[in-house]
Parts: sequence; C-alpha cells; structure tokens
Amino acid sequence: METMTERKIYSEADLAAAKAQKKRMLIVFLSATFVYVAVSAVILVFHILEPFDAPAPKRTVRLVAECVISAVYITLAFVFISIRYARVRRYCKFLSSVLVRVPTEGIASFMRFNSDVTVKEGVDFKSMTLVEWSDKQNDYLERYVYLDLEKPLPPFKAGDEVRLKTYANVLVAYDILNRTDLTDTPFSE
Repeated sequence: METMTERKIYSEADLAAAKAQKKRMLIVFLSATFVYVAVSAVILVFHILEPFDAPAPKRTVRLVAECVISAVYITLAFVFISIRYARVRRYCKFLSSVLVRVPTEGIASFMRFNSDVTVKEGVDFKSMTLVEWSDKQNDYLERYVYLDLEKPLPPFKAGDEVRLKTYANVLVAYDILNRTDLTDTPFSE
C-alpha cells in the first residue's frame, strides 16, 4: 500500500528519457556508419574508374586513406557500441524490469552510505547499510541495498527507521517512518 510520504525513485519518465537517449545514440552510430560507407564507396569508385597505367602514388594514397578511415571507424564503432551504447541499453533494460516487477517490501534502520561502487545488471550502484530484523534467525542483520548513481541519495540519517521497496536489492521507493539516533547502540561505528 502506498503512503502519502512514499518517494519513488524511478518513473515512466526516466524510462522514456533513457529510451530517447538510446535512440539518439543509435542514430549517431548509424549516421557515422553511413558516412563511412559513402566515403569507402567513393574511394572504390575512383579506384575502379582509374586507368590501369595510372601512377602508383595515386593508388597508394587511396589505399592508405581507405585503411586509415577503416581503422578509425572500426575503433570508434567498437568503443561506442561496446561501452556507451551497451551501458545505455542495459540501463533501459534495468528500468523496464524495475517498473514492471513487484518490489519486495521491508522495514529497516538506516546505518550509513558506503563509498564503494558496484556494477549490477550492467548499471553502476552505490550501496547503503541497513539493520533489519530477521524472524528466521531471531536477530538483527546487516543488509546492503543498492542505490542508482544516476539518482540523488535519499535524505537518510543514521538511525532513521525506513520502509523500503526494493527490486533485486535495488532501492525502488522509500518512506521515512521515524527519525531516531543510533549513536548509543551496539550497531553504531
């Protein structure tokens, strides 16, 4: 059940923006590919139309130009597709699954934000440490929940009691229930 103070991290607008970015990147890549193919075709046509007894330096210049253009295109295409486009595509996939799937709910006490960066499903996340009661083990346990680096950190303070909604251990929504201070407990550092 959604409360009035629940703050959702992700929305349909985030997914639409990510898909628009993915589409723009694909258009840029396809435009660069079209330019590469057009330049290569022009060089090929000049090579075919050239008389057989043309001077060797002209043929060498065209061959070197084609090799340089091909090397630059292949290098940039590999970097662009394997790094930038792949990350945006994974982020779109992640957002799609977050918005469709049912999140897991729980109540925990916030301890701290961790400085390490974790990659999960191809997306970069920061983590936070929470203390949560485990009915199974009859004890308090530390839980690590991931926060998207693209989004601002939630305004949690040590000791805040928080209702969480997570999907695959990634924070999807939260609600601060009680603002308390945990400095006098065994959980404080």
